[in-house]
Amino acid sequence: MSAILEILLVTAYASLFIFLIAKMKFFACEGISRKAIQGVFILKILFGILLSLIYTFYYNDRSTADIYKYFDDSKVLFDALFTKPQDYFQMLFGIGNDTPYFDVYYNQMNHWYREYDSNLYNDSHTIIRFNAVVRLFSMGVYNVHTVFMCFLSLLGLTAIYKTFTPVMKEKNLLLFGAVFLIPSVLFWGSGVLKEGLLFFGLGFLVYYAHKVIYGEWKLKSVFWILFSIVLLALTKFYVAIAVIPALTANYWLEKTGNKNALLKYIASYTLIFCVGLFATNSLQVLVQKQKDFINLANGGTYLQRITTEKTDTIYISSSMHEQLDIDRKSKEVEVTGKIDYCKVWKEGQLGKETEFVGAKNFKETEYRLLLDYGKTGSTIEIQKLEPNILSFLKAAPKGLFNTFFRPFLFESFSPFILMAGFENLFILLLTIVAIIFADKKIFSEKMFWFCVFFTLVIFSLTGLISPVIGAIVRYKIAALPLLLIALFMLIDKNKLTNKFPFLKRLF
Repeated sequence: MSAILEILLVTAYASLFIFLIAKMKFFACEGISRKAIQGVFILKILFGILLSLIYTFYYNDRSTADIYKYFDDSKVLFDALFTKPQDYFQMLFGIGNDTPYFDVYYNQMNHWYREYDSNLYNDSHTIIRFNAVVRLFSMGVYNVHTVFMCFLSLLGLTAIYKTFTPVMKEKNLLLFGAVFLIPSVLFWGSGVLKEGLLFFGLGFLVYYAHKVIYGEWKLKSVFWILFSIVLLALTKFYVAIAVIPALTANYWLEKTGNKNALLKYIASYTLIFCVGLFATNSLQVLVQKQKDFINLANGGTYLQRITTEKTDTIYISSSMHEQLDIDRKSKEVEVTGKIDYCKVWKEGQLGKETEFVGAKNFKETEYRLLLDYGKTGSTIEIQKLEPNILSFLKAAPKGLFNTFFRPFLFESFSPFILMAGFENLFILLLTIVAIIFADKKIFSEKMFWFCVFFTLVIFSLTGLISPVIGAIVRYKIAALPLLLIALFMLIDKNKLTNKFPFLKRLF
Protein backbone atom coordinates (compact mmCIF):
# COMPACT_ATOMS: atom_id res chain seq x y z
CA MET A 1 0.00 0.00 0.00
CA SER A 2 2.84 2.40 0.84
CA ALA A 3 4.45 1.76 -2.57
CA ILE A 4 1.15 2.57 -4.30
CA LEU A 5 0.77 5.73 -2.20
CA GLU A 6 4.32 6.79 -3.11
CA ILE A 7 3.68 6.28 -6.83
CA LEU A 8 0.42 8.22 -6.67
CA LEU A 9 1.86 11.14 -4.72
CA VAL A 10 5.04 11.37 -6.80
CA THR A 11 3.02 11.27 -10.02
CA ALA A 12 0.54 13.85 -8.75
CA TYR A 13 3.15 16.37 -7.63
CA ALA A 14 5.32 15.79 -10.71
CA SER A 15 2.26 16.45 -12.89
CA LEU A 16 1.50 19.64 -10.96
CA PHE A 17 5.00 20.99 -11.48
CA ILE A 18 5.01 19.98 -15.16
CA PHE A 19 1.79 22.00 -15.49
CA LEU A 20 3.44 24.97 -13.77
CA ILE A 21 6.41 24.78 -16.15
CA ALA A 22 3.93 25.03 -19.04
CA LYS A 23 2.14 28.04 -17.53
CA MET A 24 4.68 30.09 -15.57
CA LYS A 25 6.12 33.08 -17.42
CA PHE A 26 9.49 32.40 -15.81
CA PHE A 27 9.97 29.26 -17.91
CA ALA A 28 9.59 31.10 -21.22
CA CYS A 29 13.22 30.90 -22.36
CA GLU A 30 14.80 32.05 -25.59
CA GLY A 31 16.26 29.20 -27.62
CA ILE A 32 14.58 26.29 -25.83
CA SER A 33 10.98 25.16 -25.54
CA ARG A 34 8.97 24.56 -22.43
CA LYS A 35 8.77 20.90 -23.44
CA ALA A 36 12.56 20.71 -23.28
CA ILE A 37 12.49 22.11 -19.74
CA GLN A 38 9.71 19.67 -18.80
CA GLY A 39 11.91 16.88 -20.19
CA VAL A 40 14.80 18.04 -18.00
CA PHE A 41 12.48 18.08 -14.98
CA ILE A 42 11.38 14.48 -15.61
CA LEU A 43 15.04 13.49 -16.12
CA LYS A 44 15.94 15.12 -12.81
CA ILE A 45 13.20 13.20 -11.01
CA LEU A 46 14.51 9.94 -12.49
CA PHE A 47 18.04 10.79 -11.33
CA GLY A 48 16.71 11.70 -7.88
CA ILE A 49 14.84 8.40 -7.60
CA LEU A 50 17.97 6.56 -8.79
CA LEU A 51 19.93 8.25 -6.01
CA SER A 52 17.36 7.12 -3.45
CA LEU A 53 17.51 3.53 -4.77
CA ILE A 54 21.30 3.49 -4.53
CA TYR A 55 21.17 4.70 -0.93
CA THR A 56 18.42 2.19 -0.15
CA PHE A 57 19.93 -0.96 -1.58
CA TYR A 58 23.68 -0.27 -1.94
CA TYR A 59 24.70 2.24 0.75
CA ASN A 60 21.94 1.09 3.06
CA ASP A 61 22.86 2.70 6.40
CA ARG A 62 20.21 5.43 6.75
CA SER A 63 22.02 7.01 9.70
CA THR A 64 24.98 7.99 7.48
CA ALA A 65 23.21 8.47 4.11
CA ASP A 66 22.94 12.21 3.44
CA ILE A 67 19.64 11.90 1.58
CA TYR A 68 17.95 10.05 4.47
CA LYS A 69 19.59 11.22 7.69
CA TYR A 70 18.23 14.79 7.47
CA PHE A 71 14.89 13.52 6.16
CA ASP A 72 14.56 11.23 9.18
CA ASP A 73 15.55 13.99 11.60
CA SER A 74 12.94 16.31 10.10
CA LYS A 75 10.17 14.01 11.36
CA VAL A 76 11.01 14.97 14.94
CA LEU A 77 10.68 18.65 14.07
CA PHE A 78 7.52 18.07 12.01
CA ASP A 79 5.77 16.03 14.72
CA ALA A 80 6.04 19.00 17.07
CA LEU A 81 3.48 20.75 14.84
CA PHE A 82 0.75 18.47 16.22
CA THR A 83 1.82 18.50 19.87
CA LYS A 84 3.30 21.97 20.39
CA PRO A 85 2.88 24.10 17.24
CA GLN A 86 4.80 27.01 18.74
CA ASP A 87 7.85 24.76 19.16
CA TYR A 88 7.59 23.71 15.50
CA PHE A 89 7.63 27.29 14.22
CA GLN A 90 10.39 28.36 16.62
CA MET A 91 12.63 25.52 15.41
CA LEU A 92 11.63 26.08 11.79
CA PHE A 93 12.52 29.79 11.80
CA GLY A 94 15.31 29.59 14.39
CA ILE A 95 13.58 31.91 16.86
CA GLY A 96 14.74 31.34 20.44
CA ASN A 97 15.31 27.65 19.74
CA ASP A 98 18.82 27.31 21.18
CA THR A 99 17.78 26.86 24.81
CA PRO A 100 17.95 23.61 26.81
CA TYR A 101 14.15 23.34 26.51
CA PHE A 102 14.46 22.28 22.87
CA ASP A 103 16.92 19.50 23.65
CA VAL A 104 13.91 17.24 24.11
CA TYR A 105 13.63 17.42 20.30
CA TYR A 106 17.27 17.71 19.31
CA ASN A 107 18.32 14.70 21.39
CA GLN A 108 15.94 12.59 19.30
CA MET A 109 17.73 13.72 16.14
CA ASN A 110 21.05 12.30 14.99
CA HIS A 111 22.30 15.29 13.03
CA TRP A 112 20.95 18.52 14.50
CA TYR A 113 24.15 18.62 16.53
CA ARG A 114 27.30 17.54 14.70
CA GLU A 115 29.55 16.25 17.42
CA TYR A 116 32.76 16.64 15.42
CA ASP A 117 31.90 20.23 14.50
CA SER A 118 32.94 23.62 15.72
CA ASN A 119 30.66 26.38 16.97
CA LEU A 120 30.00 27.48 13.37
CA TYR A 121 26.48 27.55 12.00
CA ASN A 122 25.42 23.98 11.29
CA ASP A 123 24.19 24.11 7.68
CA SER A 124 22.48 20.75 8.17
CA HIS A 125 19.73 22.70 9.94
CA THR A 126 18.72 24.16 6.57
CA ILE A 127 18.02 20.83 4.89
CA ILE A 128 16.28 19.48 8.02
CA ARG A 129 14.00 22.52 7.98
CA PHE A 130 13.35 22.12 4.25
CA ASN A 131 12.22 18.55 4.83
CA ALA A 132 10.07 19.63 7.78
CA VAL A 133 8.22 22.05 5.47
CA VAL A 134 7.75 19.58 2.61
CA ARG A 135 6.33 17.04 5.07
CA LEU A 136 3.26 19.28 5.13
CA PHE A 137 2.55 17.93 1.62
CA SER A 138 4.36 14.61 1.41
CA MET A 139 2.64 12.42 4.05
CA GLY A 140 6.16 11.27 4.92
CA VAL A 141 6.83 9.84 1.43
CA TYR A 142 10.51 10.45 0.69
CA ASN A 143 10.41 10.79 -3.10
CA VAL A 144 7.80 13.55 -2.87
CA HIS A 145 10.66 15.52 -1.30
CA THR A 146 12.74 14.54 -4.34
CA VAL A 147 10.13 16.05 -6.67
CA PHE A 148 10.01 19.31 -4.68
CA MET A 149 13.81 19.58 -4.62
CA CYS A 150 14.02 18.87 -8.35
CA PHE A 151 11.62 21.72 -9.06
CA LEU A 152 13.55 24.16 -6.86
CA SER A 153 16.89 23.27 -8.44
CA LEU A 154 15.27 23.46 -11.91
CA LEU A 155 14.14 27.01 -11.11
CA GLY A 156 17.71 27.94 -10.21
CA LEU A 157 19.25 26.31 -13.28
CA THR A 158 16.67 27.98 -15.52
CA ALA A 159 17.63 31.32 -13.98
CA ILE A 160 21.28 30.64 -14.83
CA TYR A 161 20.30 29.75 -18.41
CA LYS A 162 18.30 32.96 -18.79
CA THR A 163 21.16 35.03 -17.38
CA PHE A 164 23.60 33.84 -20.03
CA THR A 165 21.22 33.68 -23.01
CA PRO A 166 21.99 37.27 -24.17
CA VAL A 167 25.71 36.49 -24.58
CA MET A 168 25.26 33.00 -26.09
CA LYS A 169 22.41 33.52 -28.56
CA GLU A 170 24.23 31.59 -31.27
CA LYS A 171 25.19 28.77 -28.92
CA ASN A 172 21.84 27.97 -27.29
CA LEU A 173 22.22 24.21 -27.58
CA LEU A 174 25.64 24.33 -25.93
CA LEU A 175 24.29 26.59 -23.18
CA PHE A 176 21.38 24.20 -22.62
CA GLY A 177 23.75 21.26 -22.27
CA ALA A 178 26.14 23.13 -19.97
CA VAL A 179 23.39 24.20 -17.58
CA PHE A 180 21.00 21.24 -17.54
CA LEU A 181 22.72 18.08 -18.75
CA ILE A 182 25.99 17.66 -16.81
CA PRO A 183 25.67 14.14 -15.31
CA SER A 184 26.99 14.99 -11.83
CA VAL A 185 24.77 18.09 -11.68
CA LEU A 186 21.78 15.96 -12.66
CA PHE A 187 22.71 13.32 -10.12
CA TRP A 188 23.68 15.28 -7.02
CA GLY A 189 21.49 18.28 -7.84
CA SER A 190 18.32 16.18 -7.98
CA GLY A 191 18.41 14.45 -4.61
CA VAL A 192 17.18 15.74 -1.26
CA LEU A 193 20.53 17.37 -0.60
CA LYS A 194 21.81 20.88 0.00
CA GLU A 195 23.01 21.08 -3.62
CA GLY A 196 19.42 21.52 -4.84
CA LEU A 197 18.92 24.52 -2.56
CA LEU A 198 22.33 25.80 -3.60
CA PHE A 199 21.38 25.89 -7.29
CA PHE A 200 18.10 27.60 -6.45
CA GLY A 201 19.84 30.31 -4.41
CA LEU A 202 22.74 30.76 -6.83
CA GLY A 203 20.52 30.92 -9.91
CA PHE A 204 18.10 33.45 -8.47
CA LEU A 205 20.90 35.61 -7.05
CA VAL A 206 22.76 35.75 -10.37
CA TYR A 207 19.58 36.30 -12.43
CA TYR A 208 18.01 39.05 -10.34
CA ALA A 209 21.32 40.73 -9.50
CA HIS A 210 21.97 41.16 -13.21
CA LYS A 211 18.53 42.66 -13.64
CA VAL A 212 19.55 45.29 -11.09
CA ILE A 213 22.98 45.69 -12.71
CA TYR A 214 21.26 46.44 -16.01
CA GLY A 215 19.03 49.05 -14.36
CA GLU A 216 15.87 47.13 -13.40
CA TRP A 217 15.49 48.27 -9.79
CA LYS A 218 12.27 46.48 -8.87
CA LEU A 219 11.23 45.44 -5.37
CA LYS A 220 10.89 41.86 -6.62
CA SER A 221 14.52 41.80 -7.74
CA VAL A 222 15.80 43.23 -4.46
CA PHE A 223 13.75 40.69 -2.48
CA TRP A 224 15.14 37.72 -4.41
CA ILE A 225 18.70 39.03 -4.14
CA LEU A 226 18.46 39.32 -0.34
CA PHE A 227 16.61 36.01 0.02
CA SER A 228 19.17 34.20 -2.15
CA ILE A 229 22.14 35.61 -0.23
CA VAL A 230 20.61 34.43 3.05
CA LEU A 231 19.84 31.00 1.58
CA LEU A 232 23.40 30.59 0.28
CA ALA A 233 24.83 31.74 3.62
CA LEU A 234 22.76 29.11 5.43
CA THR A 235 23.42 26.35 2.88
CA LYS A 236 26.90 26.75 1.36
CA PHE A 237 28.38 30.02 2.59
CA TYR A 238 31.49 29.69 0.42
CA VAL A 239 29.31 30.03 -2.71
CA ALA A 240 28.24 33.47 -1.52
CA ILE A 241 31.92 34.31 -0.93
CA ALA A 242 32.67 33.34 -4.54
CA VAL A 243 29.79 35.08 -6.32
CA ILE A 244 29.44 38.46 -4.57
CA PRO A 245 32.77 39.90 -5.83
CA ALA A 246 31.88 38.72 -9.36
CA LEU A 247 28.55 40.56 -9.21
CA THR A 248 30.36 43.65 -7.90
CA ALA A 249 32.81 43.51 -10.81
CA ASN A 250 29.97 43.21 -13.31
CA TYR A 251 28.23 46.24 -11.83
CA TRP A 252 31.47 48.21 -12.15
CA LEU A 253 31.94 47.07 -15.75
CA GLU A 254 28.35 47.92 -16.66
CA LYS A 255 28.86 51.47 -15.41
CA THR A 256 32.34 52.05 -16.85
CA GLY A 257 32.48 49.81 -19.93
CA ASN A 258 34.16 46.47 -20.62
CA LYS A 259 37.64 47.89 -21.13
CA ASN A 260 40.22 46.21 -18.84
CA ALA A 261 37.61 43.66 -17.72
CA LEU A 262 40.21 41.27 -16.32
CA LEU A 263 41.94 43.98 -14.26
CA LYS A 264 38.63 45.18 -12.85
CA TYR A 265 37.76 41.61 -11.84
CA ILE A 266 41.12 41.17 -10.12
CA ALA A 267 40.65 44.49 -8.32
CA SER A 268 37.10 43.61 -7.21
CA TYR A 269 38.05 40.23 -5.79
CA THR A 270 41.19 41.58 -4.13
CA LEU A 271 39.37 44.50 -2.50
CA ILE A 272 36.37 42.53 -1.27
CA PHE A 273 38.48 39.63 -0.01
CA CYS A 274 40.78 42.04 1.86
CA VAL A 275 37.83 43.83 3.44
CA GLY A 276 36.34 40.45 4.35
CA LEU A 277 39.58 39.30 5.97
CA PHE A 278 39.89 42.41 8.09
CA ALA A 279 36.21 42.64 9.02
CA THR A 280 35.53 38.97 9.73
CA ASN A 281 37.26 35.80 10.82
CA SER A 282 36.83 34.21 7.39
CA LEU A 283 40.20 32.45 7.38
CA GLN A 284 39.53 30.95 10.80
CA VAL A 285 36.11 29.78 9.60
CA LEU A 286 37.67 28.03 6.59
CA VAL A 287 40.42 26.50 8.74
CA GLN A 288 37.77 25.12 11.08
CA LYS A 289 35.76 23.82 8.13
CA GLN A 290 38.81 21.89 6.96
CA LYS A 291 39.27 20.44 10.46
CA ASP A 292 35.61 19.40 10.49
CA PHE A 293 36.04 17.61 7.16
CA ILE A 294 39.19 15.85 8.33
CA ASN A 295 37.42 14.70 11.51
CA LEU A 296 34.52 13.39 9.46
CA ALA A 297 36.84 11.62 6.99
CA ASN A 298 38.73 9.90 9.82
CA GLY A 299 35.51 8.34 11.08
CA GLY A 300 34.88 7.23 14.66
CA THR A 301 32.25 7.04 17.35
CA TYR A 302 30.81 9.94 19.31
CA LEU A 303 29.32 9.18 22.70
CA GLN A 304 27.58 11.26 25.30
CA ARG A 305 28.86 10.57 28.81
CA ILE A 306 26.09 11.33 31.26
CA THR A 307 26.66 11.89 34.96
CA THR A 308 24.67 13.73 37.60
CA GLU A 309 27.05 16.67 37.35
CA LYS A 310 27.75 17.19 33.65
CA THR A 311 27.35 15.94 30.12
CA ASP A 312 30.46 15.51 27.98
CA THR A 313 30.89 14.56 24.34
CA ILE A 314 33.52 11.88 23.71
CA TYR A 315 35.18 10.89 20.46
CA ILE A 316 36.69 7.42 20.07
CA SER A 317 38.78 6.61 17.01
CA SER A 318 37.42 4.16 14.42
CA SER A 319 40.49 1.99 15.08
CA MET A 320 39.06 1.17 18.53
CA HIS A 321 35.52 0.49 17.34
CA GLU A 322 35.75 -3.19 18.33
CA GLN A 323 36.01 -2.19 22.00
CA LEU A 324 32.43 -0.88 21.92
CA ASP A 325 29.19 -2.84 22.21
CA ILE A 326 26.53 -0.63 20.60
CA ASP A 327 22.78 -1.23 20.84
CA ARG A 328 21.50 0.61 17.75
CA LYS A 329 17.90 0.56 18.88
CA SER A 330 18.29 1.95 22.38
CA LYS A 331 21.52 3.84 21.57
CA GLU A 332 23.08 2.45 24.73
CA VAL A 333 26.82 1.79 24.55
CA GLU A 334 29.01 -0.46 26.67
CA VAL A 335 32.80 -0.22 26.62
CA THR A 336 33.99 -3.84 26.57
CA GLY A 337 37.75 -3.39 26.17
CA LYS A 338 40.59 -1.00 26.75
CA ILE A 339 40.44 2.40 25.10
CA ASP A 340 43.95 3.83 24.77
CA TYR A 341 42.71 7.40 24.51
CA CYS A 342 39.69 9.44 23.64
CA LYS A 343 38.89 13.05 22.89
CA VAL A 344 36.57 14.95 25.20
CA TRP A 345 34.60 18.15 24.73
CA LYS A 346 33.71 19.44 28.17
CA GLU A 347 29.97 20.00 28.65
CA GLY A 348 29.29 20.28 24.92
CA GLN A 349 31.75 23.11 24.28
CA LEU A 350 32.86 21.80 20.89
CA GLY A 351 36.22 23.13 19.87
CA LYS A 352 36.92 24.40 23.40
CA GLU A 353 38.57 22.81 26.42
CA THR A 354 39.43 19.79 24.26
CA GLU A 355 41.71 17.22 25.83
CA PHE A 356 42.97 13.70 25.26
CA VAL A 357 42.44 11.47 28.25
CA GLY A 358 43.00 7.87 29.21
CA ALA A 359 40.23 5.35 29.56
CA LYS A 360 39.95 5.24 33.33
CA ASN A 361 36.51 4.58 34.82
CA PHE A 362 34.96 3.95 31.41
CA LYS A 363 32.98 0.98 32.63
CA GLU A 364 31.53 2.85 35.59
CA THR A 365 29.90 5.48 33.40
CA GLU A 366 26.75 5.45 31.25
CA TYR A 367 27.01 6.37 27.57
CA ARG A 368 24.58 7.26 24.84
CA LEU A 369 25.43 6.89 21.14
CA LEU A 370 25.43 10.14 19.19
CA LEU A 371 27.13 9.21 15.92
CA ASP A 372 29.04 6.25 14.55
CA TYR A 373 30.65 5.96 11.13
CA GLY A 374 33.66 4.38 9.48
CA LYS A 375 36.75 5.93 7.97
CA THR A 376 36.11 7.35 4.50
CA GLY A 377 37.62 5.22 1.76
CA SER A 378 38.40 7.98 -0.75
CA THR A 379 40.55 10.15 1.52
CA ILE A 380 43.41 12.09 -0.06
CA GLU A 381 46.20 14.08 1.53
CA ILE A 382 45.72 17.84 1.69
CA GLN A 383 47.83 20.53 3.31
CA LYS A 384 46.52 21.57 6.71
CA LEU A 385 45.62 25.24 6.75
CA GLU A 386 46.58 27.92 9.24
CA PRO A 387 44.54 31.11 9.72
CA ASN A 388 46.85 33.31 7.66
CA ILE A 389 46.86 34.28 3.99
CA LEU A 390 50.30 32.77 3.30
CA SER A 391 49.09 29.31 4.33
CA PHE A 392 46.14 29.58 1.94
CA LEU A 393 48.31 30.80 -0.95
CA LYS A 394 50.74 27.92 -0.48
CA ALA A 395 47.95 25.33 -0.40
CA ALA A 396 45.83 26.82 -3.22
CA PRO A 397 47.66 25.32 -6.26
CA LYS A 398 47.36 21.76 -4.97
CA GLY A 399 43.75 22.33 -3.95
CA LEU A 400 42.93 23.72 -7.39
CA PHE A 401 44.67 20.76 -9.06
CA ASN A 402 42.73 18.23 -6.95
CA THR A 403 39.40 19.80 -7.83
CA PHE A 404 40.11 20.19 -11.54
CA PHE A 405 41.65 16.78 -12.23
CA ARG A 406 40.64 14.35 -9.51
CA PRO A 407 39.35 11.74 -9.48
CA PHE A 408 41.57 10.26 -12.18
CA LEU A 409 40.04 7.37 -14.07
CA PHE A 410 42.47 4.90 -12.49
CA GLU A 411 41.30 5.84 -8.98
CA SER A 412 37.60 5.57 -9.83
CA PHE A 413 36.58 2.88 -7.36
CA SER A 414 32.79 3.39 -7.45
CA PRO A 415 30.17 4.32 -10.08
CA PHE A 416 29.92 7.82 -8.59
CA ILE A 417 33.64 8.43 -8.83
CA LEU A 418 33.87 6.79 -12.26
CA MET A 419 31.23 9.19 -13.59
CA ALA A 420 33.21 12.11 -12.21
CA GLY A 421 36.42 10.71 -13.71
CA PHE A 422 34.90 10.69 -17.21
CA GLU A 423 33.54 14.20 -16.63
CA ASN A 424 37.00 15.43 -15.71
CA LEU A 425 38.43 13.84 -18.85
CA PHE A 426 35.74 15.51 -20.98
CA ILE A 427 36.37 18.90 -19.37
CA LEU A 428 40.12 18.54 -19.93
CA LEU A 429 39.60 17.75 -23.63
CA LEU A 430 37.08 20.60 -23.96
CA THR A 431 39.58 22.99 -22.35
CA ILE A 432 42.23 21.98 -24.90
CA VAL A 433 39.74 22.52 -27.76
CA ALA A 434 38.73 25.92 -26.35
CA ILE A 435 42.36 27.03 -26.15
CA ILE A 436 43.16 25.86 -29.69
CA PHE A 437 40.02 27.45 -31.20
CA ALA A 438 39.84 30.46 -28.88
CA ASP A 439 37.95 33.60 -29.78
CA LYS A 440 40.14 36.33 -28.28
CA LYS A 441 37.32 38.87 -28.45
CA ILE A 442 35.61 37.05 -25.58
CA PHE A 443 38.28 38.33 -23.17
CA SER A 444 36.51 41.69 -23.08
CA GLU A 445 33.17 40.07 -22.13
CA LYS A 446 32.37 40.48 -18.45
CA MET A 447 30.18 37.34 -18.30
CA PHE A 448 33.15 35.24 -19.40
CA TRP A 449 35.24 36.50 -16.51
CA PHE A 450 32.25 36.05 -14.21
CA CYS A 451 32.34 32.32 -14.98
CA VAL A 452 36.14 32.06 -14.78
CA PHE A 453 36.57 33.78 -11.42
CA PHE A 454 33.58 32.07 -9.80
CA THR A 455 34.89 28.68 -10.93
CA LEU A 456 38.43 29.37 -9.71
CA VAL A 457 37.24 30.41 -6.25
CA ILE A 458 34.81 27.48 -5.84
CA PHE A 459 37.38 24.97 -7.09
CA SER A 460 40.12 26.42 -4.89
CA LEU A 461 38.02 26.43 -1.72
CA THR A 462 36.73 22.91 -2.41
CA GLY A 463 40.26 21.56 -2.88
CA LEU A 464 41.59 23.42 0.14
CA ILE A 465 38.93 22.23 2.56
CA SER A 466 37.90 18.71 1.58
CA PRO A 467 40.22 15.68 1.96
CA VAL A 468 37.66 13.29 0.42
CA ILE A 469 37.36 12.70 -3.32
CA GLY A 470 33.64 11.91 -3.06
CA ALA A 471 33.03 15.23 -1.31
CA ILE A 472 35.10 17.12 -3.89
CA VAL A 473 32.95 15.60 -6.65
CA ARG A 474 29.79 16.88 -4.97
CA TYR A 475 30.93 20.28 -3.81
CA LYS A 476 32.45 21.40 -7.09
CA ILE A 477 29.19 20.91 -9.02
CA ALA A 478 28.17 24.44 -8.02
CA ALA A 479 30.74 25.72 -10.53
CA LEU A 480 30.52 23.07 -13.26
CA PRO A 481 27.76 24.77 -15.30
CA LEU A 482 29.65 28.07 -15.27
CA LEU A 483 32.92 26.35 -16.14
CA LEU A 484 31.37 24.75 -19.22
CA ILE A 485 29.67 28.02 -20.15
CA ALA A 486 33.05 29.78 -20.02
CA LEU A 487 34.66 27.12 -22.24
CA PHE A 488 31.82 27.24 -24.76
CA MET A 489 31.98 31.05 -24.81
CA LEU A 490 35.72 30.88 -25.47
CA ILE A 491 35.37 28.65 -28.55
CA ASP A 492 35.27 30.48 -31.88
CA LYS A 493 32.51 28.58 -33.64
CA ASN A 494 33.69 29.59 -37.12
CA LYS A 495 37.20 28.27 -36.55
CA LEU A 496 35.84 25.06 -35.08
CA THR A 497 33.16 24.34 -37.68
CA ASN A 498 35.51 25.15 -40.57
CA LYS A 499 37.83 22.48 -39.21
CA PHE A 500 35.03 20.06 -38.27
CA PRO A 501 31.94 20.80 -40.43
CA PHE A 502 29.84 18.08 -38.78
CA LEU A 503 29.75 20.20 -35.58
CA LYS A 504 27.64 22.90 -37.23
CA ARG A 505 24.49 21.28 -35.86
CA LEU A 506 25.56 22.25 -32.35
CA PHE A 507 25.51 25.97 -33.18
